[in-house]
Amino acid sequence: MPGQITIDAMTKWENDINVPLSEVLRVSMDTMERTGEEACKHAIILMAQSMASGNDPLTRKSAKRRDVLENNAGAKYVEVWQQGQNKPGRLYKFQFETDDPKWKRAGTWANAQKVGNSGLARKSWMWGLARLGKAGNARPMAGMSRLYAIQGENAGGYILENRLPYILKAVEPGWETTVVQRAGNKIMGQARARLERTWPPVAEAAGARMAA
Repeated sequence: MPGQITIDAMTKWENDINVPLSEVLRVSMDTMERTGEEACKHAIILMAQSMASGNDPLTRKSAKRRDVLENNAGAKYVEVWQQGQNKPGRLYKFQFETDDPKWKRAGTWANAQKVGNSGLARKSWMWGLARLGKAGNARPMAGMSRLYAIQGENAGGYILENRLPYILKAVEPGWETTVVQRAGNKIMGQARARLERTWPPVAEAAGARMAA
């Protein structure tokens, strides 16, 4: 109609938001009044928390006992990851039973099957957040996690790097997409709550239109 102007700003507030992270960060800045640095910091913390904790963390917790495997000769062994290794080492059952000092291992075969650091992969995501004051009670292994601050002429942000040797075996399939989606959903949820507090009638009208 002549003289009538309609302005629409519509998107889904929940489920898969299907928008780039850059747009979510813009919402974080515009609606939540964060600086660009604060928005990136907030997002990287949400991502790390999604990998490490919550009702459905994207990093699996290992079993309390290691699988007993056999080599081609039928010798039983378990795989054990050590710091600095890019693949697991083997502890053989016979090493705990032999008297040969060349092969003899201290301890027992039963203890070798136990996983002493079950849950370490989940904790490792929080190690890099120590500089942001968000590491909690995590005790980091040296060199396993690092947070990079990137600052360029036109953009900046944070990169969280996890170097735990077996981390790729511990994460759920599709984690790269899911972790961004979850962070985006939380940020959009916060933005929605802010708008509802600030402009309740507008939020109700928008909700009615989206439901129609």
